[in-house]
Amino acid sequence: MVSRRRVLQSMTGLVVGTTVGCLERPGSSSERVRWRRRRGGIPHLADETLYAMGNRQLDARSPADGRTQWRVGWDEDEFDEWGCLQRDLGIGDDLVYVAGCDGLRGLSRADGEREWITSMSLRSGVAVGPDRVYANGRDLIAVDPGSGEVDWRAPTIGARLTRPAVGRGTVVHTDRVDGVVTAFDTDGAQVWQHHTGTETRSPTVADDTVYVATADDPGRTGELLALDRRDGNVRWRADTTGTVKRGTRPVVGDERVFLGCNGTDAGRMIAVDKRDGTERWTFTDGNTTVYEPALADDSVYAGSNDNRVYALGRDGRLRWEFETDRTVGSVVAGDDLVFASSGALFALVRE
Repeated sequence: MVSRRRVLQSMTGLVVGTTVGCLERPGSSSERVRWRRRRGGIPHLADETLYAMGNRQLDARSPADGRTQWRVGWDEDEFDEWGCLQRDLGIGDDLVYVAGCDGLRGLSRADGEREWITSMSLRSGVAVGPDRVYANGRDLIAVDPGSGEVDWRAPTIGARLTRPAVGRGTVVHTDRVDGVVTAFDTDGAQVWQHHTGTETRSPTVADDTVYVATADDPGRTGELLALDRRDGNVRWRADTTGTVKRGTRPVVGDERVFLGCNGTDAGRMIAVDKRDGTERWTFTDGNTTVYEPALADDSVYAGSNDNRVYALGRDGRLRWEFETDRTVGSVVAGDDLVFASSGALFALVRE
């Protein structure tokens, strides 16, 4: 177990293309910014707290005004590898899960105190299920969230595993390079495998379907696959113009599946019908990458490496855009605000 330093703080004070017609391009406005903080990180929203892991530092903030509720920091000399503490967190009922090259940490959501650490090298992010937490090490491990003990482990294939996904008694991960999608039940027994034959990104499990995106021709073309959760059979496949950025997953709504893509000429977000994969619309940014979108009510929000946050209707029409000075990666949407990071962490008024 490594040593650590903890600091706790109390609360204080474009070009647009689509199949649904031409779009007006509204201008950005600083009035949309509710608050901004210098420390960034991938935002995660749970209940009344916004979490973001920056450079060896985890902040818990008030979504309303960005004030710090608590902060945990780790010394630079505690880790001998850059990026050892992963920025993609897992959020449970009582704990925040931080994966690292030295193990999985369970931190109290109330104050950031470490409850336990499962000491083993981890290779990807965390999936939080109803009764266990799942992560990829040399094996797929299932961890008891109360004790941090490993309940079971299952052998994995390949060395470039994506973060697992969990849903309806199924845990799924993919080997990114070899394109092997593997499903386990929640007791660790392998249920099925599907070989895509090409580079494959992180999965999403929704209802009875597993969604994965592939990169047949990196930067140019790929596919979005819908696999039956029970047996891995292909329900449908949809061609994508552009491939999917590593770490980006399909996002599933009530009727459609949304996917951020990158390409050599432009980044795109596509929306396809959940039933058969029919493309409904495509949104095009002003550079090469649209990242994983977030859904809220009748809107879709996404960041881009053209330094913008975009708000679209579920029909693909642009509602507004906000320009920053750096690439905007993952975004998360709350009831009234959209949270994003572009070096700094900031909150934008949704409407």
